[in-house]
Amino acid sequence: MEKNEKMRMRLVVGGVLLLPLCLLCGCARYWYQEGKSFKQVKDDLTACQAEADRYTDNMGSNRGLDAYDGRFVRQCMEERGYRRVTENTLPVRVRRESSPVFGVPGIAGTVD
Repeated sequence: MEKNEKMRMRLVVGGVLLLPLCLLCGCARYWYQEGKSFKQVKDDLTACQAEADRYTDNMGSNRGLDAYDGRFVRQCMEERGYRRVTENTLPVRVRRESSPVFGVPGIAGTVD
């Protein structure tokens, strides 16, 4: 094997080993704003995603994977006062829903 191939293989193996550790240690991210209910967070995220769809032609088929969609939704949520927080910084008594897309924040809010 070439030196570059060995290095690439080490990075891949390291990434595969790091991913479960990250998930177990609370590296998952969520959109959260203190005082907002889970339903409010979900509605705001849906509104931001719908707004992003108005400017793209994929209509949500690859939501979260496209760089433009991700930036648009992130800016929209931040303008609404949300911040991305890790699992271990969330209050204990909030409902959480992880995103089905790896790397895209889920949502968290108080129980309705």
